Amino acid sequence: MPTRLIFISHGQLPEEKGKGLALANLIDGVGGFRAFFAEDVHSTDGLSEHIFGNLERCDGFLAVMHRRGEVTFRDRSPFTRSSVWIQQELAIISFINFQRHASRRIKVRVFAERGIKREGLVDTVILNPIEFEDDNDLSMLVIEWLMGPDFAEDPIATTREELFRGLTANFTEGHWKYLEVMMILSAGTTNVVDESHVHTMLGQMQFSGNMTNIKGELGAKGFIWHTTRPDRERGIIPTSLAAGFIDLIADELRRQ
Repeated sequence: MPTRLIFISHGQLPEEKGKGLALANLIDGVGGFRAFFAEDVHSTDGLSEHIFGNLERCDGFLAVMHRRGEVTFRDRSPFTRSSVWIQQELAIISFINFQRHASRRIKVRVFAERGIKREGLVDTVILNPIEFEDDNDLSMLVIEWLMGPDFAEDPIATTREELFRGLTANFTEGHWKYLEVMMILSAGTTNVVDESHVHTMLGQMQFSGNMTNIKGELGAKGFIWHTTRPDRERGIIPTSLAAGFIDLIADELRRQ
């Protein structure tokens, strides 16, 4: 079973960091899991690589909302708020999952210390945060989540991903560029496109590789379907993406 990356979204106040690191150590101690807990980021490059990169790559997103203190507005009663940054990361994860096929979505679990007011996405999106009383209670709830059905191994999905990794292990930039153009022209479906349009777009992208060889290799590995015989009714040479790996291709192209 592959090691799953769990992104910990957690407050960054001095008294909160120790709890975040303890949670990361707890997750690292569970077989098959690795935690990512981000501490302070001081540059936009650090934000992109450190935060956004791990949000994109993670298998599970764990948000922990601790009590921060009371907030008062003129027109409403005082309430207790947690870290606002957690709401930002929840928004990013929600967008990533919106773009992905259901089988590739990141597992999300939100824990909220009892007494915190629901705001932002936690209030408007059905996330059902689970309340906890103290850190011991939280630790047990996190272990239950990791050991539960969200991360139960699906042998078919695992075999499929391993097959995909093996088939694409020696792909060059040209292979991925060809697949990218196919995804664009077919809108990420098995819709038939005209091979000449693929070649035209690759030329516009100044791709100079051997398109005939690349097309043949992609066909031999089951990524595209193509024929040398033109469709005379439509006046095209038909080619299309094969259905089996479309979602995995899309995810890999987004990562590159």
